[in-house]
Amino acid sequence: MAEGPAPKPAPTSEELHRGIIYLREDVKDLRIQIVGIHHRIDETNRSLGHRIDETNRSLGQRIDETNRSLGAQIQALHKRLDTHFMWTMTTLVAMTGVLIAVIKL
Repeated sequence: MAEGPAPKPAPTSEELHRGIIYLREDVKDLRIQIVGIHHRIDETNRSLGHRIDETNRSLGQRIDETNRSLGAQIQALHKRLDTHFMWTMTTLVAMTGVLIAVIKL
């Protein structure tokens, strides 16, 4: 019968030491990469914050302009309604005066 693969010899202390050194270097590289990723995330957050602030300012200006425009339109409408009301009341008073004059004749 064929035997299974021969057992691997236990690593020597020299091999373990080299393995640990490689692992430390890999961990160090990972830490550097993570710091880089954190830096990019921070930059992205600052950039997005700046964009959001600009958008908010722009929208605020648009809203203010719209409010001023609507305010002016409402004032113009009030003036037209006031004029219309005055003409209506003057016409009613005049017609009432004419009716009273006709009734008294």
